[in-house]
Amino acid sequence: MMKKKGKRKILMALGFALAFQLCGAAPVSAAESALVTGYENGDTSLNMTRIAGYSCGQFNVDGGVMEIVAYNTENQRAYAINGQSGKLAVISLQDLAVQGSPQKLVGEEIDIKALVEAQDADFSYGDMTSVAVSPDQSMLAAALQARDYNDPGRVALFDCQADGSLTFKGLAVTGVQPDMVTFASDALILTADEGEPREGYGEGTVDPKGSVTMVDGESLESQIIGFDAFDSQVQALAEQGVVLKKDTAPSVDLEPEYIAVADGKAYITLQEANSVAVLDLEQAAFEGVYSIGFEDYSQTPIDIDKKDDAYQPKTYESLMGIRMPDAIAAFERDGRTYLVTANEGDGREWGDEDLGSFYLNEAEADYEEEGAASPTGGITAENSGLVGKVTYFDAQDYEGLDPKKDYLFGGRSFTIFEATGKGLEEVFTSGDDFEALTAQYVPDYYNASNDNAVMDDRSGKKGPEPESVTVGTVNGQVYAFVALERTGGIMVYDVTRPDEAAFVNYINTRDFTQTVEGSEVYEEGELDKWVTGGDVAPEGLCFIAGADSPTGQALLLAACEVSGTVAVYQVGGEALQMLPFGDVSAEAWYFEGVSYVYEKDMMRGTSAASFEPDAPLTRAMTAQVLYNMEGTPAVESAGDFTDVSEGQWFADAVNWAAGAGVVSGYGNGLFGSADSVTREQLAVMLYQYAGLKGCDTQQGGMAIREFADYDEISEYALEAMDWAVSSGLFTGTEEGRLLPESAATRAQVAAILMAFDQMEK
Repeated sequence: MMKKKGKRKILMALGFALAFQLCGAAPVSAAESALVTGYENGDTSLNMTRIAGYSCGQFNVDGGVMEIVAYNTENQRAYAINGQSGKLAVISLQDLAVQGSPQKLVGEEIDIKALVEAQDADFSYGDMTSVAVSPDQSMLAAALQARDYNDPGRVALFDCQADGSLTFKGLAVTGVQPDMVTFASDALILTADEGEPREGYGEGTVDPKGSVTMVDGESLESQIIGFDAFDSQVQALAEQGVVLKKDTAPSVDLEPEYIAVADGKAYITLQEANSVAVLDLEQAAFEGVYSIGFEDYSQTPIDIDKKDDAYQPKTYESLMGIRMPDAIAAFERDGRTYLVTANEGDGREWGDEDLGSFYLNEAEADYEEEGAASPTGGITAENSGLVGKVTYFDAQDYEGLDPKKDYLFGGRSFTIFEATGKGLEEVFTSGDDFEALTAQYVPDYYNASNDNAVMDDRSGKKGPEPESVTVGTVNGQVYAFVALERTGGIMVYDVTRPDEAAFVNYINTRDFTQTVEGSEVYEEGELDKWVTGGDVAPEGLCFIAGADSPTGQALLLAACEVSGTVAVYQVGGEALQMLPFGDVSAEAWYFEGVSYVYEKDMMRGTSAASFEPDAPLTRAMTAQVLYNMEGTPAVESAGDFTDVSEGQWFADAVNWAAGAGVVSGYGNGLFGSADSVTREQLAVMLYQYAGLKGCDTQQGGMAIREFADYDEISEYALEAMDWAVSSGLFTGTEEGRLLPESAATRAQVAAILMAFDQMEK
């Protein structure tokens, strides 16, 4: 038994949709398979297709594997942080091309930790958090945090070489806990120094100051710019909606998260404070700290009930969402600067209970318990109908909030602001789009987390959790790409006219139906967390313009922290017909057959990313595909097979096929559902189905005798095999053998079904 609701029962595919699974498992429907292409491809202004991917071979249910990715257009290498190994993956995109299925990329690893420790004995390496490439492509910068949470960090600078290798250039000192690095120009590097109170609050603990560090890439001299000037402005900041911890100076409470640069200014998200700081780069001074506002759930519907197993949004008079932006991107239109924020949300949970330093700003209400209510008491089980747990923001310890309101972490949205001389002016927010759209496109996994595939699991917390955002121009249009950390996938919006931003496409290449072996985490003996297949938890995005792309088309790279993968999406161009299967090469003899049956929904994969062409097919699956090809007619009575029971996923198919004379059993009441179908058994089933459909099943002579293993064909299968050979469905091996008693592989069946479907009936 699973501790949580567990994986949803896999439904039988409708029509021709059939995923042939091994060992008699139920088929995976088309709706439950992860996509290689965007959901709106062919009907949108921007198609998206996963054309390649890299896997570091590591995963973690708690994330932190492949985190941030950057790209060098000169040497055509992507550089991605592996937070688990502490190494930098160098992934070549030089030979990237659009093939029939996603290309598997390979990479090398650079041990940044070893390089840095060899250069600076005074620095105790803790973690690599971010990576960036200079605009002129000559340098790479990596942000490094110290092992001691309260010590200054470093920026490691490297010269980029044509072969993708890096030459160490030097180290620059930063503020505490640099969490993001970017280039403001070819020689000016910025870091967002988060300064989190990781030891908690209380006597003997330190809450480091947040800061932004400016580094000269030539001299390696650095300037650390803090928020001390705002310590006297607490009341003014709180009045405009900046969220600040009570009795805590802004200089230590403000925690820079991410940086975007435009028009000589840096825009820094202060996630926990629900704000953006504006830094004048020429003056090296902050212009101001500005709240980015709230989502009003008395106007915008939200789904916070994790127990109803459905998308059922409601409005709540007292409820607000603290947007708490993570990533930020900037772009310019018509002489104006616009900012795009991914409104993720983030709680504070620091310290040690045993040391008395533990701090948590969450307030959980379990509506299954009597008397449960929101912090203000405004939302109860009785007046809301809620039955699950909801995690509220514990507002009593903070300035800048309305004591009459209840607050949630995050906005489940992205927002566009115009940067003006007076601060930020909101021009668009996506509101409830992300929940509504994911409920439409992945209904069985709506608001699942990134460490399970349980529907509604995150509804009581931060929903799909928009984590990262980037912008890019394709064919003159500006698009925002927003990564959803929990549900997964990338949302695409046309923001060319920021005040009229519109949804364009969504792609999610996560395979919810699969569990990565060895990823299971148990709690009290029950399965609690696991890693699904595909690309899970996109953390960092990198847009590559078409002019800089090795394929000539714009690309989007997504580093995924749970699955340890980097996905490569083609952005724009024609809607590609791609197979999702990484084990079906465009050069394989069966590629055309697999493509044909996949596109016509006659066969699918053993998972969203695998076809397993050399795996055998079972007898039950063969009956099922014929049953589906017939349109899944009603079956009025059970069959006579003792090993086919009512309720088994293949029962109707086998009973229909037996009643129609398409299949027969072994005798003694046995059908052998889980047995591999042999080539001659497959021929008989197709022969009898062709006869049922009124096809010409006359044999074409005795060409079958030309095969060396003709004598191995069973008597009952001679006519069928003769027909299959003469009609071109079956061909022999290079050695002139038919292998009648060998198991029919999935690749062989795909080719045979294509030929059968194209026969003159």
